[in-house]
Amino acid sequence: LYWVESLRIREFIIKMCRKICKKSELQLLDQTVSLDSLSLRRSISGWPCIHRVYQFEVSTNGADRLPGYVTLTGRIVRTVQIEGIDGMTTIYPHKQERVH
Repeated sequence: LYWVESLRIREFIIKMCRKICKKSELQLLDQTVSLDSLSLRRSISGWPCIHRVYQFEVSTNGADRLPGYVTLTGRIVRTVQIEGIDGMTTIYPHKQERVH
């Protein structure tokens, strides 16, 4: 059951990253995300839940590779961070999204 749920969350994250890249005029490299870290944390309500960080890479011109990260606590997307060329980090989403 955990494996099926993880695949479903990963597919949701890939779709979300594609949408963000298209909106930001970035190219999602390798068309995929990978699980960077997995741990247990407490949700806002105080219950233990799985905290996941996914990593992906984007490009502004096809020649550079910029890292990006998606952070989920439970089924709620907390942040999507894409590091810019100037070292700044752009944070998405402006509202929290829930994995369906």
